[in-house]
Amino acid sequence: MAEEKTGKKPEKEGGSGAEKEVSEAGGRHRAVYTCFADGASNIVNSNWSWFTCWRCGALNYM
Repeated sequence: MAEEKTGKKPEKEGGSGAEKEVSEAGGRHRAVYTCFADGASNIVNSNWSWFTCWRCGALNYM
């Protein structure tokens, strides 16, 4: 049978134990580039050599 709930705080934290604490910006390198055609801001990974503008679809090289 299942244990009776008594309202006591568990001794261990919940979860499967596989989770790792990672800061929100850990390992992410992003940059903001402006489209040459319409001036829209685009957030892209810093290791990309080109991107397509979300607004006008223009191909931009960095």
